[in-house]
Amino acid sequence: MDTSEIRLFLSLCNFLSYRKTAEFCSVTPSTLSRAIIRMETELQTKLFERNNQSVELTTAGKKFKEFASDYYLNYLKIKEDLKSIDEPVSGRLRIFCSVTACLWLLPNLLNRYRYLYPNIDLKIETGDAALAFSKIFSHEADISIAAIPPHIPAGLITHGFTKIPLVFIAPKKIPVQWLKKGNIDKKNVPYVIPEQGALRKEINTWFNRNHIRPNINAEVAGNEAIVSLVALGMGIAIIPEAVLKQTSIATDIQIIERPSDISPFNVGLCVHQSKSKDIKVKAFIEIAKNTVYPQI
Repeated sequence: MDTSEIRLFLSLCNFLSYRKTAEFCSVTPSTLSRAIIRMETELQTKLFERNNQSVELTTAGKKFKEFASDYYLNYLKIKEDLKSIDEPVSGRLRIFCSVTACLWLLPNLLNRYRYLYPNIDLKIETGDAALAFSKIFSHEADISIAAIPPHIPAGLITHGFTKIPLVFIAPKKIPVQWLKKGNIDKKNVPYVIPEQGALRKEINTWFNRNHIRPNINAEVAGNEAIVSLVALGMGIAIIPEAVLKQTSIATDIQIIERPSDISPFNVGLCVHQSKSKDIKVKAFIEIAKNTVYPQI
């Protein structure tokens, strides 16, 4: 097997979808399938369990993922070491992301980037994910990590690298007045929602699709603030499930539903077109594409 096949394998580990991985890696699904079959034949083991509905890593696949991830990182490292003999990469790279993204997605990614490019000064700013695009357009950040919308604003280049499902959350103790026949009455229950951004648009679409005139109890900036208000009993909310993996008050809330009619967020990197050829940015994107992220 070669490095291009390793890259396809790592991408499939993240997306767990042949179609999405093929789109992401700019290959046909049949090319991707043949590459995985060649790897399985060479390794004499099955790396993925797959059917028409799902793709899952086998136990052997999970073990090989650890090797493949380290192998590809070392390959990138030696490439960079050889190139930097004459052209060392330095400067500052500014990254904007939410607190959740910082805690959940960045650790492994930043460790790899620092390993490959020790002379680059990294500046990390955290804040409301809804500000991700404005930070790019105002040139306050070189890269933002955000949910990528179906329609991408002009001048913006995006690179999706993982999917995060959305879930309904409620306080651990649900007030009886929120219930109707033992279930939460979504048409009348109070809601806590974000002030702006991709999540607000997704929630508004869901309200319209379900003919709900929401009883909005609070509009706040940031998913972490939403979780806090839900824990305090201000209402229910829809949030990315990854937020729950990082919050310190997870025991005060509960997931009440994993909606099938709301698509997972396609999370990735956003850069301004004018920055797309910056070697620091290109290097970060390449590493992000081939890093394996925690599964929800």
